[in-house]
Amino acid sequence: MKKLIVGVAGALALMSSNAVADGPYRRPPPTIAAPPPVYEAPPTWTGFYFGAGVGAGAVVHDVSVQDLGVNVFSFDGVGGQGIFGTVIVGWDWQMGNTVFGIFADYDFSDISTNLSLLGGLLNASFDHSNSWAIGARLGWLSSPATLWYLTAGYTEAEFDSFASFVGLGLSGEDRFSGYFVGAGVDTRLRDNWFLRLEYRFSQFDSEPFTSADGLTSLDVEPSIHTARVLLTYKFSGSGMAGWGLGR
Repeated sequence: MKKLIVGVAGALALMSSNAVADGPYRRPPPTIAAPPPVYEAPPTWTGFYFGAGVGAGAVVHDVSVQDLGVNVFSFDGVGGQGIFGTVIVGWDWQMGNTVFGIFADYDFSDISTNLSLLGGLLNASFDHSNSWAIGARLGWLSSPATLWYLTAGYTEAEFDSFASFVGLGLSGEDRFSGYFVGAGVDTRLRDNWFLRLEYRFSQFDSEPFTSADGLTSLDVEPSIHTARVLLTYKFSGSGMAGWGLGR
């Protein structure tokens, strides 16, 4: 009987230890935490770029003729239309959702303006051969891939001009200096490729063309309206300079 009691007591003790091991005090198995999510920063707009494009332009001339120092007549809004090609280099800096940039571009064209007035007493032609500009732009990112901007700067244009007035010939190749203002939108197509659409107004100073005897002069003051589309490639990276800087 004594052996039976000892055996039952041992069995109960063994069952109790197993119940504790399987009960609420059992240590949970180790768990492996999931890795934190990785957020890829959008590419930055900061960097050097170059590109090329085409455009359409309208040249408007304000023309006045002086003879013996007296203004004979004036005409405003004499113009011509045509197309041109353009190349550009520049650099942009992105600061949060704002982009500031500097650039230089060169346009080559053959926009011609022809004028015949007073029954052929005055004949003139003005051919825009090229122009160049240096400027800056300041824009706002409406999305990581779309920039709306304003632009302004200095520009020069070269015209080949010829005019005849009552038998006197006036001709020359002259360069006009002035300023430009404009606005545009720049869109990232993919990777480092961008497509830019821009309108620009350029106003130039007046320049005289004088006859050989110095008695007759033709004063020309041109302005140019242009719309251009450019494809550019930017050498830029990605990271903290991207959309939402500092997030």
